[in-house]
Amino acid sequence: MNRLYVIIDKMYQVLARKYRPRIFDEIIGQDSIIQTLKNAVVNDRVSHAYIFTGTRGVGKTSIARILAKSINCADGPTANPCGICPACVQIQNGNAVDVIEIDGASNTGVDSIRDLKESIIYSPQSFRFKIYIIDEVHMLSNSAFNALLKTLEEPPAHAKFIFATTEIHKVPETILSRCQRFNFKRIPTKIIFGKLKEIALAEDISVTDENLMVIASLADGSLRDSLSIFDTAISYFGKDIKEDVSPVLGLTTKSIIFNLISALFAKDYESSLKAAREIYESGADLRQFMKQAAFYIRNILIVKLKYKDLVYDLTDEEINALIPFAEQKSAEELLDMLDIMLNADLKYQRISSPMLMLELTLFRLFNIPQKKDVQELISIINNLKIDAAPETGKTPETRETSGAYAAVAEQSGLKNKEKITEHEKLFDHFLKTDEK
Repeated sequence: MNRLYVIIDKMYQVLARKYRPRIFDEIIGQDSIIQTLKNAVVNDRVSHAYIFTGTRGVGKTSIARILAKSINCADGPTANPCGICPACVQIQNGNAVDVIEIDGASNTGVDSIRDLKESIIYSPQSFRFKIYIIDEVHMLSNSAFNALLKTLEEPPAHAKFIFATTEIHKVPETILSRCQRFNFKRIPTKIIFGKLKEIALAEDISVTDENLMVIASLADGSLRDSLSIFDTAISYFGKDIKEDVSPVLGLTTKSIIFNLISALFAKDYESSLKAAREIYESGADLRQFMKQAAFYIRNILIVKLKYKDLVYDLTDEEINALIPFAEQKSAEELLDMLDIMLNADLKYQRISSPMLMLELTLFRLFNIPQKKDVQELISIINNLKIDAAPETGKTPETRETSGAYAAVAEQSGLKNKEKITEHEKLFDHFLKTDEK
């Protein structure tokens, strides 16, 4: 029997469980919620019902357990549970009799709520409060919600409810009005990056900042997802993660995206199509690739607009590599490129040949018309040397305007003299109309 306990103790724990927060101060990215709940515990103003809403992996269930420990701790109620008393240990291990965790997705019917109502009237066996944590509460049926209303409105003094949901719009207003609601934010990429770096150091894992940033970005604001992805990378590479993790995670490597964007900006058709074919033959998800490329162009636009601090998913070195791209295109052209990428994403599901869709998207990106800023055009006009020789039938103002137009046309690549003459005639016609 003792040998069995030793084996259990040595069993591997995934990072998401091993580094699950045990106290409020270990929660990241939810500062306002943590401060509010701490104050409620210290001032003895803990509500009888809370509802936590937000995307997956941002700390809803973890905070529910920490709150249960805070109000049941032997040293409490306290904002800093000791973690060693029987209440803290049992709640942490998930075997506390007076903390009942219910999976709303598996207990959707009214019978489960009837059982809850029958048990809630009894006092806690060993804790101060009996805590009911219902995860994915939006999965309960309408009958189950209705059966819960009266109990939720007037629960016994020893009972507390904590609901968690990712789809708050599915929870009836009658339930919401009886709870204190907390909206959990997505955790910023840079905060996840910092946490991953801290865990890598604790686990003695050598990993580049670029790879950690890829993992943090892919998690989409979920710390739990980032730890699961990190586990995948460790399983493949071991404790020395120097190579690009993107292919292992089903992503296109940054070097391939960089080469494709370089060819795109240089209008190198052959290189860009070769890169697209390489991406396709690698088995990568083309839709995911187009999403990555769109974010890459978005970051170039942000750098173009001088807001480098708003680029959250790249290292400083990678951000500086975007500067040459930002200098090649105007903001309007970059916006047009983003529109094309987003429209391609909308059409992707309806097309039978993803590779053809990718190639058509590249052709559209190649053929975006060059745009000049209004101030740049005014500067061009002001710097023109207008021929002072008189022309028959034209006023000085008309000669100046026609000369300016021809120069702008030449700057824009319009070199066909017949077209220039035709446009001049139209321009003169509108000018005379305005004078009348």
